[in-house]
Amino acid sequence: MSMRISYRAAVLLALGAGVPTAMADQPVFNEMPRWSNGWGVQFVEEYRHESDLMSGGEVIASGFAEDVHVMHVEGVYTWDKSIRMTAKLPFVLDARRELPNEAGEKLVQRDEGIGDLTLALPLKRYFNMDGRSGSWTFAPQVLVPLSGDDEYEVYDGAWGQGLSLGYETETHDYIIAIGLSSWVFEGDEPSLSSASLDLGLNLRMFGSSGHVKWETDFIYEDDGTEKLYVGPHLYWKINDTIHMQIMYKQEVHARRNALDHGNGSQLKAGFAFVY
Repeated sequence: MSMRISYRAAVLLALGAGVPTAMADQPVFNEMPRWSNGWGVQFVEEYRHESDLMSGGEVIASGFAEDVHVMHVEGVYTWDKSIRMTAKLPFVLDARRELPNEAGEKLVQRDEGIGDLTLALPLKRYFNMDGRSGSWTFAPQVLVPLSGDDEYEVYDGAWGQGLSLGYETETHDYIIAIGLSSWVFEGDEPSLSSASLDLGLNLRMFGSSGHVKWETDFIYEDDGTEKLYVGPHLYWKINDTIHMQIMYKQEVHARRNALDHGNGSQLKAGFAFVY
């Protein structure tokens, strides 16, 4: 890797905005209150690590990493079981990325502070069949820019309009969930589409319940960026009020059209209260 290529990578990364991370998941861990005037709040701590600087599907600077630590504060209010309002606000506790300078040495940039607010109106249609139940979801969303415009920002700071569709069904033993999502952003931000498939087993013990799922998420941006994440997700309903989750995902397919960090992993853990 030449010094000229290294310096060009640093310049393009400094000028470019962060990759959008807004997804279709909704509070409370997608187990929203199903009764009129129900509401809930959840807190999710996220650690994200991307180990290399990439262009296309190739690593051009191994070991130039990006590490992000975010606290997500999210809430939901249910008018009745079919109509809800959700809000998701991330706070960047610490973010650090490494870039090559003119000499090919590591230049470190940092970010912290408020991220961008996501508002959504999930509309649900439930169904019950012999031994199986489920729901369809239609959720228009809007992204409100609240983050700054410094040299390095984890969140994009651009208005966005999104739409997500979901289908979920479960029996006493298993659960299947399918999701599609699309986002369009103002300015030069590339549009984003995603698809998810979750396969899981319902769990019951000690008077409480939950499920364990294997999740697969594919993200595509119209600049050619591709990400495929897979990993386990444990959700547990401790009682009617307190819920918790832990999730880990590994990026098994990475492609970055622009110079950007890739080959990542995510760890999320959180708890929620429902009333």
